[in-house]
Amino acid sequence: MRFTNTRLLCLCLLLVLGACSSTPKQGKTGDRPPTADGAPASSLLPQGPVTPNPYRQSVPRLSNALQQEFNQAVSAMERRNWDEAEQRLLTLARDHSSYSGLSLNLGLVYLAKGDKTKAEEAFAEAIKRNDKNLDAYNQLAILKREAGDFAAAEQLYKRALTVWPYHPESHRNLGILYDLYLGREAEALAHYQAYRQLLDEEDRQLDSWIADLERRLGVQSSGD
Repeated sequence: MRFTNTRLLCLCLLLVLGACSSTPKQGKTGDRPPTADGAPASSLLPQGPVTPNPYRQSVPRLSNALQQEFNQAVSAMERRNWDEAEQRLLTLARDHSSYSGLSLNLGLVYLAKGDKTKAEEAFAEAIKRNDKNLDAYNQLAILKREAGDFAAAEQLYKRALTVWPYHPESHRNLGILYDLYLGREAEALAHYQAYRQLLDEEDRQLDSWIADLERRLGVQSSGD
């Protein structure tokens, strides 16, 4: 089974109100993935250097007082005291509406408590507060996928990639959706390839997914 990450609490989400997303390598976008007939294809990634993550650039700087309050919520989450974390995050989210990361973390708390309805509402609120919140798009998309609403999941991943076409997790998760749930193997391969282009280090599991798709599609291995 191919997992979509961030279902467990991301440590970086616990520590800051910014994004939990991986930072792609800088420089050129890398090799081009093959088409279904084995010919080189245009990359899903734009030409040129990787641009900065717009969500990270849009997160307001925390005041010392807010950081202390948020640290208390973090401590409750680390102790798995979900009720305390929920109450602290609810208070913070009510008083600091510009911080979408508060709603994102609140959604993760609701997931830990098994309340997917409230989690979905919190992730949607995070996007409403900051439409560049890439992790919120992905968390909400995962919930939609788990509910069988594959069209909604696809659109959320695509919206995230519209915000930032270099977002690694969105490429990987959209590839998983196409590969395992929608049977759109060529599109899955392209997104896996884009994800690999953005990684700083080797991912053997990803390479096995790509090799499996290339075998099924009958294309020449992109590693050759």
